[in-house]
Formats: sequence, structure tokens, C-alpha cells
Amino acid sequence: MSEPVGSLATVVAPEEATAVALRSPAAYVGPWWRQAFAYVAAGLRICSKDIPGLLSLVGLFSVPPLVAVLVGEHAGPGVGGTIAYWVSEALPWITITLGNISAVLAVEAIDDGERVVPHKILPAAFYWLPRYLVANGITTVLFWGIFTPASLFIDVQLQQRGVNTFFTLLILLIPALFWHVRLVFATYAAIVDDMSGPRSVLISFGIVRHRWAMAVVAFVASVAVAAPIALPAYILIQIMPNPLVANGYEWVLTMAIRPLFIATLHEIYEDFRPAKEIAERQRQSQLSDQARRSRWSWLHI
Repeated sequence: MSEPVGSLATVVAPEEATAVALRSPAAYVGPWWRQAFAYVAAGLRICSKDIPGLLSLVGLFSVPPLVAVLVGEHAGPGVGGTIAYWVSEALPWITITLGNISAVLAVEAIDDGERVVPHKILPAAFYWLPRYLVANGITTVLFWGIFTPASLFIDVQLQQRGVNTFFTLLILLIPALFWHVRLVFATYAAIVDDMSGPRSVLISFGIVRHRWAMAVVAFVASVAVAAPIALPAYILIQIMPNPLVANGYEWVLTMAIRPLFIATLHEIYEDFRPAKEIAERQRQSQLSDQARRSRWSWLHI
């Protein structure tokens, strides 16, 4: 069997863990805004190494929401319409969960010099699904547990003053972005470094400590790269009369732009992850179960 893919699959010795090199010059050169754009450029370089592989992965996970679009057209009254409704609601969750995990694994493989092979990545995505659900369940509660009541409260206040509730989005956008980047790295800690759900969230908090502005700008800029195509498409999706159809197309669009912002965040995570703690966790796992297969053995690359 070939060597496990991904630099993090190899346990770092204790004396080396504190001296793990920062792989990207963006981690220590220039002001924060320049670092942000350097990370976007690094993400673009990763994606450019295997465009066909990423396109095949995007295509694979665009199928469920596209089927949801077709089924959603038949939602309505009656048993058949009800079934169509729930099927159309459920199918995009394949892309929301397994699609996100697969994109993270694909970027990890590319960054280690491997090719993206969807039928090899998919079993690994299923393997990491429970850990992903725990970590993202926690971050979902932490995010929407704050911004749902905040949005409702602001909506009420604006309505009482005769102000359009669209301004709720404008008021909450910047705080939501800053809170989102504080939580987003939990996925990487859980999948890439095999951390528990709660510990993944704590690591995510630490990743952007004193780096909030850089992480937000890098995230927004990585999405903005696709804006000339994605923004008009998103606007067209929002005016579609059938919400099930709109939701399906929205997740097709999201899957299409995922690789770049995942690659950008991957570079940030690699540079600021707590390498010493992760190395110790990996060593303990190996000592407790020498026969445990590497997470990358699912890929057989």
C-alpha cells in the first residue's frame, strides 16, 4: 500500500512539533490584508493543479440538488406531491454534508501531490461523516443560536419603525462573517486532524485569534473570485418562484465555488493549526491501536 496522503498523516516527533515550518510565506510576510490575498492566491494554485479532478467532484455532487430541482417541480398537494416535496428537500443534504467533506479531502490530496479520484474519496467522506456531523452540529448551534434570535429581534424593531427588513442583513452581515470564520475551521480539525467535535471547535477559535480580519477578507475574496459568474446566477436563483427549485440550484452553485474557498481556508489552517497538540493526539492514537488504518487508506492512493 502506498504512503498515506497528506502531510498531517505523518506523526511529528515532539522535538520537531514546535518547529513545524510555516509552508506559506503568507503566514509571516506583509500586513494582514496582503496575507489574506496571498492565501487566496495559494488556494488558486492548489485548485489549478487538478482542475479535471475537482470538476468531476463538483459534477458528482451537483447531481443530488439537480435531481431535487426536477423532483421539486412536482411537489404539491396529494401523496405524490408530498413525497416529491420531502425528496426535494432531502437530496441537497448529500451535497451539503458529503460534498463538503469530499472537497476538504480532495484539497488535502491535491496539496500532497495526488490526483482527485471521486470514487476513492467518496468512501473516506462516508467514514468521516459522523465526526463532521458532530463538529458542524456544534458550530451550527453556536452560529444560528445567536443570529436567528438576533435577526428576529432586529426584524421586529425595523417593522415597528416602518423600515424594510432587508436592513437586518446589512446590520448582521459583518458580525456574521467574523463569527463564521471563527467557527469554520472546526471542519478541518475534525476531518484533517481527527479531533473530536468539541475540541475541533476550540481549535477553530484559536486559528483566527488575532487574525479575524485576515481570515474574513481571505474568505470573502475567495468567494468573490467567482462573483462575475456566481452573483448573476445567484440573483436569478433568488427570483425563482419555486423555493424547492431555487434551493436545488443554490446548492449546485455553492458546490461549484466550494473548492477555491476550501483551498484558501486549508492554507490558513495548515499554517496556524496547533501542530504540537495534533502530533501528540496522533501519537496517542497510534499507541492505543497500532492496527488502526490511516484515514487516507480509504483513498488507496
